Amino acid sequence: MQKMIEYYIDGSTKEHTIGVGIVRVNEFGFIEKHHFKTEHISPTSNIAEGYALEKTIELIKENDIDKHEIINIYTDSLKIFQTLMYNENTEFTRGNFFVKQESNSYLQHLRSLYIALISRNAQYPLYYCDKTKAPRPLIKIFFKDQAVDNKYLQEAHSLSRTYIKEEPVPIKVELKAVKENTKWVIVKNNKDVVAENKRPIIALSDALKKTDAHTKQIKLCPQLETILKNTMKNKLSNGSMKSAIKIIEDYKSLINH
Repeated sequence: MQKMIEYYIDGSTKEHTIGVGIVRVNEFGFIEKHHFKTEHISPTSNIAEGYALEKTIELIKENDIDKHEIINIYTDSLKIFQTLMYNENTEFTRGNFFVKQESNSYLQHLRSLYIALISRNAQYPLYYCDKTKAPRPLIKIFFKDQAVDNKYLQEAHSLSRTYIKEEPVPIKVELKAVKENTKWVIVKNNKDVVAENKRPIIALSDALKKTDAHTKQIKLCPQLETILKNTMKNKLSNGSMKSAIKIIEDYKSLINH
């Protein structure tokens, strides 16, 4: 029986994060599980699935390309499969092995990476089926319904979403104003002084600018609430105070939410 190496891959996305899950079964049956994550300015499911393939290609280059074993890649993304689907009716001597279709620039980039791995111009051999003697790429991508067992695709799916489980618990912050001689200090969670200024509103705005990105709720002490409420009633002429109020307004959705 011909030995082979199998990769089961999946990608997911949430907000600006892309997660990748890869299950590798080597030629001796050992199983390795990989998770990768990155950020993207405008992620889509196709980009996430493509990134899963890109990381798979990297793993193949690192671990398997010199073994000259058959390598099968399984994906549940029809778009990725169709973009890289080898045309079984095209002879390798013609140099065009893929179904022609429109793809975005990233998928075209992935196709180029894939072709580089299996091209006859590369130093990697072709595999000939023992029964049919028909050639196929040493590395070939399959759609999920061609996998003998989908359990590894399911594991890859779970791995791709590991970053969601890693998301930090939303932080709740309490800010308190304390008058010290001629200045006001803002104390965070009754422990750390995070800002100070002779004007409490400016001190508060400075404290808010240092807020952790994962903060979901900011509670102001009663004194700060009163100072803020009274300040908002007045018509401000001071530039620094106007800037401070604008910063505070930006955090309004979190304050005493």
